[in-house]
Amino acid sequence: MKPNYDFTWMRCLIIDDSHSVSDYLATLLRESLQLKEVFVAYNAIEALNIIESHPDIHVVLCDLNMEKVDGLEMIRLLREKRFRGYFGIISSMAAKVINSAEQLARVHDINLLGSLAKPISEDAIIKLLSSIGEKPKHKSALSEGSLKIYELIRGIEKEQFEVFYQPKINCVNRSVFGIEALTRLNHPRLGLIFPDRFIEAMERTALINELTKYVLEKSLSQWRHWQAKGHLLNIAVNISPKEICNLDFPEYVLNLLKENSVPPEYLTLEITESALELDETDSLEVLNRLSMHGVKLSIDDFGTGHSSLERLRIYPFDELKVDKSFMLHARENDNDRAIVESSVMLAKRLGLKVVFEGIENSELYNMSDHLGGDVIQGYYMSRPMQEDDLIGWIEDWISRNS
Repeated sequence: MKPNYDFTWMRCLIIDDSHSVSDYLATLLRESLQLKEVFVAYNAIEALNIIESHPDIHVVLCDLNMEKVDGLEMIRLLREKRFRGYFGIISSMAAKVINSAEQLARVHDINLLGSLAKPISEDAIIKLLSSIGEKPKHKSALSEGSLKIYELIRGIEKEQFEVFYQPKINCVNRSVFGIEALTRLNHPRLGLIFPDRFIEAMERTALINELTKYVLEKSLSQWRHWQAKGHLLNIAVNISPKEICNLDFPEYVLNLLKENSVPPEYLTLEITESALELDETDSLEVLNRLSMHGVKLSIDDFGTGHSSLERLRIYPFDELKVDKSFMLHARENDNDRAIVESSVMLAKRLGLKVVFEGIENSELYNMSDHLGGDVIQGYYMSRPMQEDDLIGWIEDWISRNS
């Protein structure tokens, strides 16, 4: 396989106590793929020192079977270091062991690329690294941590939060089904900040309610503009755990829909499984009231919670979003593909629409219909964009797929 992808911006760290494997990989990455920089560590201490001194490393490729500190412990150490680059496993161990290691990386919130089986071929590593996509805009692979509460309060007061929109595409006819409204903070000093640096802090306070209402109000106010341009888009908005236990929330949402002349069926509220663990009594009332009035409900990150089936039995969901951690490796990982196929089968039996997240490449895009999905979203179609760019993107997409 000849690389048709530019790897020259990447910085990669190889961790393997086998000098022959490490040297082979380093030569391949430097000479054949022409990565910007390749580091080699033969143990965990060397690896951590390199990461500390080079926080802009994009990719870590790590062997599982190493003496003293193995690859599994390395995953935990990367989590403790708040490493936010990409992680790939290299191993000659059984598939079941590799699958478990991948699951461990996901549990630790590591950006898992996938696995390379030894002996490693050039084609395999090209495919693995190509899945990253375009060059990340962030400068450091080490997480800079959450913002301070006073910065978030200022962001609300000064209207520094912005709503971005990621298109959702119909699997069958490739039409634009709708958009998901996502938030970013335009920090006066740090620039555009992603939710992983502020959502958790906001959810510990009442600020998350302010942010949820801002996203709802902003996106619903745009609906009539999109309608006037001939686009009837479903709007999906993530709802905080606090709001689904707020008995006044349904009235607020229904009034907002009426004020903006948006039919309830064009709004989908996405609720994570973990949010449903707080107060079942109130959340059942809130979600049922919304559903009774036509608002669509989606269970987000399906398969990552502890009692997914129980949630589907109790709550009036219309849609199931298969978590992207399963989608990203559904083609080459039998376990992940089985989970995706089982989720789709269950959803269809229950009459739910299926949304696939994490469509990052052409292979996933092409197989999504065969897997039984109804709607897809991911970077392969489009990254989240500002409202001024959305209509132009939609019209361009229609012209390219008509």
